[in-house]
Amino acid sequence: MEASEQGLTPTPEPVPAVSADGGGRSRRRRFTRTKLGLSVALVAAVASVVSVGSWAAWNVSDSNNGNTFSTNTILLQDNQGGQGGSATSTGTAMFNVTNLSPGSTATTACIGVVFSGTAAVSSLTLSAALAGGGSGTLGPALTLNTATYNTTGTVTVTGGSNTNNGSCTNYPGSGTNTAIGTQGATLTAWSTGGPYTIAAPVTNTWYKFTVSGLPAADSSCTTYCNQTVTIALTWSLTTT
Repeated sequence: MEASEQGLTPTPEPVPAVSADGGGRSRRRRFTRTKLGLSVALVAAVASVVSVGSWAAWNVSDSNNGNTFSTNTILLQDNQGGQGGSATSTGTAMFNVTNLSPGSTATTACIGVVFSGTAAVSSLTLSAALAGGGSGTLGPALTLNTATYNTTGTVTVTGGSNTNNGSCTNYPGSGTNTAIGTQGATLTAWSTGGPYTIAAPVTNTWYKFTVSGLPAADSSCTTYCNQTVTIALTWSLTTT
C-alpha cells in the first residue's frame, strides 16, 4: 500500500550532494574556455596584422649604371697605305728597283707619315732591317746616299691606301732637312745603326731616301747576278 493510503508523510527523493567548491570549478572551467577562445582569436588577429604588414613593406632600389672605361686611340700611318695602332694594314713599298747592273743610277723615293690619337707622343723611332738572299752581297754594295726628314710640309693620308707611290713631289722645298743616321753609309751599315730617333713634332713628317745603283766596279756576274735584297723601314711610336 502506498504511503498516502496508510496516512504516512511521503519521503522526498534524495537530492545529489553538491560539493562546497563545485560552483567554483564550474566557473573556472567557463573562464578557462573563454580565455582560450580569446587567446586563439588574438593569435589569429596578430598573424593577420603580420601578414598584411609583410605585403605592404616597401621594396626600393637605386642603380648607378653605365660606368665605362676606355683606352686611348693611337694611329700611325703613311701615305703608302701602311697603318699601325687603332687600324693596321701593310702599305706599298716605296722602292721597286729591278735590273740593277754595274754603274746603274741612284733612285730616290719619299713617304709621308702622320700620327693621330688622344695620347701624347713620347718618342718616335725609325729602324731598318735587310732581308733577301742577296742581303749579304748587295747590302755592302749599295749605299744609302740620303736619309732625311722634314716637318715643314703637309702630309695627306687616306687610311690604308697608297696615294703617294714613292713620289717626292710634295716633299717640302723649304724648312730643315734633318739627317737620319750616317749619310752615304752602305745599306748594311745604315740598317744596323738604328733605331734612329725622330725629333718632335712627329705628327706630320715627310721622309726622303736615296739609294745608289750598283757600282761600276761590281761587274762580276758570278758575284752579283741574280741577287735580291729588301729593306724594311719601321716607325715605332711610344705614347705617354
